[in-house]
Amino acid sequence: MKKRYHRYKVLNLLITMFFMTYAIIALSQTSSPTMVIVNKKIPEDFGFKHLKIPFQKDSIDILLFSKQGDELKSKPLFFFCQGSMPIPLLIMDGAVNYPSFPFDTKALSEKYHLAIVGKPGIPLIAQVQELQRDFSFLDSISHQPPVKYIENNQLDYYIKRNISVIKYLSKQKYIDKNQVIVAGHSQGARIAFEMSLKSKRITHLIYASGNPCGQIMSMIAQSRQREKPFDTTNLTENNLKDFEAIVLDPNKATDDSFKSIYSFSKSSLSSFPKLKIPVYICYGTLDPITPFNDLVRTEIIRYKKKNFTFKTYVGLDHNYFGVKETGETDYEKFNWDIVANDWLNWLNTK
Repeated sequence: MKKRYHRYKVLNLLITMFFMTYAIIALSQTSSPTMVIVNKKIPEDFGFKHLKIPFQKDSIDILLFSKQGDELKSKPLFFFCQGSMPIPLLIMDGAVNYPSFPFDTKALSEKYHLAIVGKPGIPLIAQVQELQRDFSFLDSISHQPPVKYIENNQLDYYIKRNISVIKYLSKQKYIDKNQVIVAGHSQGARIAFEMSLKSKRITHLIYASGNPCGQIMSMIAQSRQREKPFDTTNLTENNLKDFEAIVLDPNKATDDSFKSIYSFSKSSLSSFPKLKIPVYICYGTLDPITPFNDLVRTEIIRYKKKNFTFKTYVGLDHNYFGVKETGETDYEKFNWDIVANDWLNWLNTK
């Protein structure tokens, strides 16, 4: 079981290399992370308001970030859906803490209260020494993610949980419920999209680097990109065989990857034209999943939908970093703040 978990974990990492890992690496290489005192122990020490609400038979940890002094001021909600992996929201490396959002929150917090929700079973705060090299949190005994994470790391869970959070926050006096923005990156984009289909409270959707054709197609796209002429490694064939095994028994044992890949692999392509709210879709042109987002764009054109805005970032990858001639990620070219500023400019027109 442990071997199987690590096999699929590596498979996922080859595709998505999710935003938190990239943001932390980039900030550690390109700028000075925020210096803080070592004894910060609660989210409030990091500038967040920590809310805990009941959900099903458990509870949800919500971090709310507001401009200093505006905590009780009525503002619209900007809800960000994080990508994959069992990664804590607040990561410290000795006296240094890294941001919970992959972008600078200053500009957005002028107009919005920003919310982000932790992963089930994953601590909110952790030291780098407690984490794996990819910043994921594993149980010290089983060397797998906590059972709570394994049981709930599925699309339907995140949709229901996040909609419950929005319902709760919309009832607070400091939240202007007339405008509720949901944004998501990578796997978080899929979650944000499904939330927008199901919740009438959501007024705007930002879909960043998601794959409308599902996670398995991200795997295949990555494998096709890595395969060379006369390649005998059969990467794509292995992906398809693995997916066949997953479909035959998606709830197999406690292997979170079976459940997760199965739930996130269903195509959502045909559902995009159903959205009537303003939708912003953005992606880097060097992302292996770019053709799938281009396909969405052709479908939106075919349906003559006018509530969609598309933004492509030429020469950038899945996480809006530049790419060197060697094909390696150029961490010096960090563009997340530009991307978030483009979101804000779009929101100001809607």
